[in-house]
Amino acid sequence: MKIKIAITTLILMLIFSSCKEEKKTVVRNDYSVTIEGVFLKNDKIQVFYLLNGGEWNDKNSVSQPVYASNEMQKIVLHFPEKIVPENVRVDLGFNPTQSNVTIKNISIRHKSKVINGDLEKYTKYFYPNEFVTWDPNYFGYKLSVVNDKYDPFLMGNDEMIVELAKISDDVNF
Repeated sequence: MKIKIAITTLILMLIFSSCKEEKKTVVRNDYSVTIEGVFLKNDKIQVFYLLNGGEWNDKNSVSQPVYASNEMQKIVLHFPEKIVPENVRVDLGFNPTQSNVTIKNISIRHKSKVINGDLEKYTKYFYPNEFVTWDPNYFGYKLSVVNDKYDPFLMGNDEMIVELAKISDDVNF
């Protein structure tokens, strides 16, 4: 009797242990932009993607709220599936009282390929518009109102376009 119970228990243990789910690594097939920075006031980050000679518009963008913090924050925004950007623009906020931001990283990823902008390497891929100036005293960007308008952003340059083309070579949708 004890042998039957032992064999039954052993069989049940084998059955249940073989039913464990295997963890699968999911590789996303979209593009993502990672921004690491310090935002001292509540705001919203918006990242635009330019498609096939199109124009910059809200329809071709993703956004996310940013909450005030003195600490470095990591913000990851994902483009919709099947979007292959030709260029990228990072809007640094909508809050005109946000006078300074510190940016450490703007990187773009597609599957395993990365345009690495960490440790301020992003500065070779982006240029600021007239609302964004480098402030050596703050060691970050000063965001300004110009002619009663506020629209601070970093625009992808020609080098960004070349790098996006490289990481987009194997896109199959």
